[in-house]
Amino acid sequence: MSSFAHAERTYITLTPAGVFEAFSQPKPTAMQLALQALLSHRETMLVADWLKAFPELWLEGFVEQGFIEKLSTFLPAPNLPLDQFLPYVVASLSGKRRAAIASDEGFCLARIGYSQEEADMLSVAAADFSGFMLRQQQRGWSLDSRAISFFQQVDLLIPETSFVFLWIDNDGYAVIIDGEPLTNNRAFVELIWGIKTSGLKFETAEA
Repeated sequence: MSSFAHAERTYITLTPAGVFEAFSQPKPTAMQLALQALLSHRETMLVADWLKAFPELWLEGFVEQGFIEKLSTFLPAPNLPLDQFLPYVVASLSGKRRAAIASDEGFCLARIGYSQEEADMLSVAAADFSGFMLRQQQRGWSLDSRAISFFQQVDLLIPETSFVFLWIDNDGYAVIIDGEPLTNNRAFVELIWGIKTSGLKFETAEA
């Protein structure tokens, strides 16, 4: 029996730190896939359901590391296309309320605040930096960083633009954030959840 009280009534989801841990690698480990499972459904998972597939010891470790948050009620996944959902979360992600999502091939998938020309230019730049990081990892350079930020001032207090790199279902993405990146909040988790479940909706439509 699980040592987690009320496993049949307690829901769990990822924290922002859990998102970075879960989606930071093109080839996720078994433990990273276990974290990804929490954003693979259209509502938050019960502890009891997650434990049917993964060890309780992992759950204990994830909670201790701050990767998982316990909830008393379930939350539904975002159910809007990215270009419609991004305006709802951009104020919580960007200090300047401008953000975009790019594929690792350099295509702009959604934008808010940026012009199409700006978003396209930044999407290509993000793809270039993502490719650079992957090439260096293949050469043996250990890169733990999951984002690149650019600053205008030498004191490096607030970045001008940040590229946050994530891999979701074998596809690479960059979240492009203008101004101060505000990724330590639930809106960031909701955004990645929206990207993850949008793939599920596409598969269902094709089936």
